[in-house]
Amino acid sequence: MSLIHAIGHRLRMWLRFSQVERELDAELLDHFEREVERQRAGGAPEADARRLAALRVGNVESLKEQARDERGGRLAADLVGDLRVGWRGLRRSPGFAAAVVLSLALGVAGVTSIFSIVNAVIIRPLPYPDPERLHLVRVAWNAFTAPLSSADFLHLRDQSRGVADVGAYWLNTEGFTLLGGPEPEVVVGANVTVETPRVLGVTPVLGRWFSDAADAREVLISSAIWRDRFGGRADVLGQQVMLDGVSQAVVGVMPPGFNLPGQDNAHLWVLAHLRPPERRGPFFLSVVVRLTAGVGPEPAGLRLTSAITPSLLDRFGAEPGWRYELTPLKDVAIGDVRATLLLLLAAVALVLLISCANVANLLLARGATRLRELAMRAALGARRERLMRQLLAESALAGVAGAAIGLAAATVVVRVMIAQTPGVLPRVQEIRVDAVAALVAAAAGLASALVAGALPAVALTGRRLQETIRDGGRGAIGGPREGRARRAIVAAEIALTLAVLVATTLLTKTMVRLEAEDPGFRSDGVLAFRLVLPPEPYADTGRLETFLDRLDERLRAIPGVMAVAIAESLPPDQLQQSNNYTLDGDEPGRPGRGAQGSGVAQWNVVGPEYFRALGIPLEQGRAFGAEDRVEAPRVAVVSESFARHHFGKGDAIGRRFKGGDWDAAAPWTTIVGVVGDVPYVQGIWGGRRPTIYVAHQQDAGSRWQFVVVRAAEGAELAPAITRTVQQLDPRVPLRDVRTMDERRRASAAVPRFRMMLFALLAAVAVALAVTGIYGVLAYHVSQRRRETAIRRALGAPALTILGAVVRSGLTLTAAGSAAGLLLGWMLVQGLAGFLYGVEVHDAWAFVGGTGILVASALAASVVPAVRALAADPLSALRED
Repeated sequence: MSLIHAIGHRLRMWLRFSQVERELDAELLDHFEREVERQRAGGAPEADARRLAALRVGNVESLKEQARDERGGRLAADLVGDLRVGWRGLRRSPGFAAAVVLSLALGVAGVTSIFSIVNAVIIRPLPYPDPERLHLVRVAWNAFTAPLSSADFLHLRDQSRGVADVGAYWLNTEGFTLLGGPEPEVVVGANVTVETPRVLGVTPVLGRWFSDAADAREVLISSAIWRDRFGGRADVLGQQVMLDGVSQAVVGVMPPGFNLPGQDNAHLWVLAHLRPPERRGPFFLSVVVRLTAGVGPEPAGLRLTSAITPSLLDRFGAEPGWRYELTPLKDVAIGDVRATLLLLLAAVALVLLISCANVANLLLARGATRLRELAMRAALGARRERLMRQLLAESALAGVAGAAIGLAAATVVVRVMIAQTPGVLPRVQEIRVDAVAALVAAAAGLASALVAGALPAVALTGRRLQETIRDGGRGAIGGPREGRARRAIVAAEIALTLAVLVATTLLTKTMVRLEAEDPGFRSDGVLAFRLVLPPEPYADTGRLETFLDRLDERLRAIPGVMAVAIAESLPPDQLQQSNNYTLDGDEPGRPGRGAQGSGVAQWNVVGPEYFRALGIPLEQGRAFGAEDRVEAPRVAVVSESFARHHFGKGDAIGRRFKGGDWDAAAPWTTIVGVVGDVPYVQGIWGGRRPTIYVAHQQDAGSRWQFVVVRAAEGAELAPAITRTVQQLDPRVPLRDVRTMDERRRASAAVPRFRMMLFALLAAVAVALAVTGIYGVLAYHVSQRRRETAIRRALGAPALTILGAVVRSGLTLTAAGSAAGLLLGWMLVQGLAGFLYGVEVHDAWAFVGGTGILVASALAASVVPAVRALAADPLSALRED
């Protein structure tokens, strides 16, 4: 028999076992009937012919066994038989089966859910050709890094031949205003240079890439917009769409699911035209490069730096020592969520181990009721290996059922996580429970069940089962060795659970600190929204100011409004720009030397009532007023950390600085006030950094503004504010309309996501550990019913018996907790980057986690103890 034929035959034996068995029965029957016919032909009567045929053919079952051995089907037959026995065993004990399957399903659901996210976010490659060659470029100078400027990008594009292809983009996080429908629509998108689609290697499914024409006004649209807004028609190409007041021609439709790195659910990509730079800044471009085959990121960074440095030094007086750094694009797309997901994957693996331990405990407990059955099988000739296979087959069936339920639960959990944590996870559109996740669920369920079933299988079949029959089935599995094994398993459950509890307590304390921390502004009663005004007619500064003044006047007229202000940036995480500055007395010796000046600070252009509207306290001097007009001397308000950094305890009022690159002819700006610190990057988690505020009246011109409205009931004002803006200009929709309470809560979404998932895992772990403790004590009580009955008959106090059971449970918990504290001490080392205002080895976290576990163990211990006391002593003695 050839190898291929043999493999095919074996597969058929496994996959079509019932059909093969029927064929074997038919073949043996045909053989028997042929022998009967031969005996008849020899002159034997019918009865004698069948008797002689049976003697010659032999035992049919024995022949079937021989045939299976020769054909390689013996193992398949045994396996099918073992699975049938296991299925009958589970059906006879539905409560036990439900407990085992549920324990496994909880562990499988956790592992599959987190793996589905890890697979989509971390493991799966980016949806671009040869994604490993794509890198993001940042400029670095000492400890400062930033995106690139127009000057950097244009020089890279022109001088990177042989090293990389270069493209650039900047995300339009607030979206474009798309006109043409019944009302303005805000659509998420980005501005991209002509090279970007080619660098990414993505081809439109319809149409073409951008053209190189200097005056081209072109846009690529998503497949979703093509289908929903244009009906999927091919004549969409060439149609004009109005975006932020500018007419753009549709030149292509991008593939379904296409997004730029760091972007989700985008629908428009507008061709960007960069003007020739007059200075090196500002730094705002995400520059992506596709490295030439064979060129590594570090050599590429060195070659690009050395190629561009002379031009930047000559034209812009760039600081010496700067360099380009290349980061794999996948790392950029993942962001800082990698460590969170890997930590969660490790935690959920611990929960799966706890569920394995729980199942092993359940199987050991059930073994006490099956010893007589197993002993009878052994007495009838069943080998130990066969008995072990039957027990493992039962565990495997439970594992398959647990995997199926866990997979279904994971599908729901993943959908809920995505819906409840918007903006937390990157590549969110790619997250799903797919075939790979299903394989992980099946493997986790089956492997966990087999691992959990291995110890009971060895323990149950390794004893002299004949002694069990002689002893009446008592004591075989309830002996010291098995008792120690079960207690050791529960102690391990407790240790793993405590480690997860300690981590959860630390993350919960972090979340409590973040929620309780004073952000430096008052969020109650404040509503904020974003305005993006079209260039026509608001590119004209006069018309822009007229619109903003009329908007301010009408918003103040709404009943209940107490203050209205505009700002380019908004706490707690909407910083739009930073800028370098030079303090009076730090002037450079020559032009260009002051590119970094005295430092870099967060920069915000605000209206006169900004600090009042947000409740930011004034520490020194004054806020902006009506007198701070464009013709008046330039003034600024600085944050407390800025003043403290530069002037210590001295008075910052009256000090002067110049913003941006050093310009001897530029006017000085005088500090007139100091206000409290507020966060502008990553919320409270990101800390509070030095900030400079300049007056909008003296620095007007931006068509992108936040509008802040304080009122008694700020959340109720959205409809009235929307009507007001629409009356002023129906082309302008409100964007990002949220209360400041909502913004503050959203800024802590990532730590809240970590805390919620760890809390869920901790709850599952505690439930499993409590189940294990209860199972051990319940079995312990049942095994000692006779002893308890005798003690009660002899007058032992109820509290003594109750205390003995509870003490046994607490002793078990103490042993597991000691190991758990050590394990938790090691586990929390990886939490340092996830904590705020909490030490890694915070004593209260360890005490709190231990307290929760001890209280749960005490509750689990009391129930079996009370049941022991409730039993009738005489009935217990009669039963035995």
